[in-house]
Amino acid sequence: MEESLRRLKEELAENSFKLLEALAQNKGLSYIIEIGYKMLGNPFCIIDMSGKAVATISSGKIKDDPVWNQVVTPGYICFDTFSFYITNKFYARIDNNEAPFFWVDNYSKYPRLIGKIKAQGKHIATLIICEHERPYEVGDVKLTSILCNAFSVELQKNEFINYSQGLMYEAFIEDLLEGKIKDNRIIQERIKILNLKFKRNLFVLTINVDDFVTRRSLISLNVLRGELAKIIPSVKTITHSDKIVMLLSCDNRKLFFKNDLEALKKFFKRYKMFAGLSSCFSNMGEIEEYYLQSLEALKLGMDMDKQAILFNYEDYAVFHMADICSDVIDLKKVCHPPLLELIEYDRQNNTDYTQSLYAYIINSKNLVKSSEYLHIHRNSLVYRIEKIEKIINVNLNDNDVLFNLHFSFKLLEFMKITF
Repeated sequence: MEESLRRLKEELAENSFKLLEALAQNKGLSYIIEIGYKMLGNPFCIIDMSGKAVATISSGKIKDDPVWNQVVTPGYICFDTFSFYITNKFYARIDNNEAPFFWVDNYSKYPRLIGKIKAQGKHIATLIICEHERPYEVGDVKLTSILCNAFSVELQKNEFINYSQGLMYEAFIEDLLEGKIKDNRIIQERIKILNLKFKRNLFVLTINVDDFVTRRSLISLNVLRGELAKIIPSVKTITHSDKIVMLLSCDNRKLFFKNDLEALKKFFKRYKMFAGLSSCFSNMGEIEEYYLQSLEALKLGMDMDKQAILFNYEDYAVFHMADICSDVIDLKKVCHPPLLELIEYDRQNNTDYTQSLYAYIINSKNLVKSSEYLHIHRNSLVYRIEKIEKIINVNLNDNDVLFNLHFSFKLLEFMKITF
């Protein structure tokens, strides 16, 4: 008996040393999983709080345990399995147990050994071991506890885990942003399991927090996310690539822009933050595309408009197109020739007809608004418009001409060419 205990202690000490060495040398999660598999002698998987299989390892497929395969094959717990274990208090038992425990049910052929993985005091994942290749031994519970601690340390090296508030939806949205989930059936399963409620109009808002973090380095991003959630309680936020990403939804777009976005603008202005807003969408499977839109709006907006704080992609879509095209063509050569002619005329004659034309176009040919924009009398503007038509020989009542001129002004704005 004493000899068995001595050997057990030696094995635990040796295994602990191997794990510590792997962590110290930054061998990575995969390496630690391999060590764990050799120690346990049984297959296991790590399930995060959204029901996703972060990692699985075994010597081969376990053909006679359907529950195991329903998790490891698609990489997610299906909703039926999830519902079964909710009913059978499986998740409640995980919540109520800090130490590893054994689990047996009629749905699984092989007994399980369950361990809780925690980070910063919060449950972030679950280690599930399947008694498939050898019977459990006396030291397996202690070994499971040691492995959970090792996985906790390794997972906390991941930026997503560091910033995670322990909210179940975070890993799911993280995968959507990175385009890791495309199957709409799986997406809908995850939404049901996580009990997420979204309204019909979706938006992605990405916030640049570089200045905020620099100025207030002691304030965690989680605190900032909490403040944002107070402004819009239904929002889902995660930290991704050193930015805060918000998934917003609404039924009434007009009220959304009037109330929610205006409240966010005030917050951003107060803390000197900048944000990019995607176009509206309705398919959760397209989040990656609209996340990239929000990033593009943020990048272009911060480069082109130093006065604004929230940049709507719809206002920058034409600039995005120009940015893409600028790699293959000279954008100035795409500009409407009469506009370039007018700019040259102003340069040679020290006039400002181009500014008058710009004001006239952006105000939809409204003489009152255009004259107010230019701070001149309405009659003076009428004279200038007539003069412009003569100088560059165009008809400003022609919609195609107006489009070409307006588009050209956008290109000049993108190229930062003043007029």
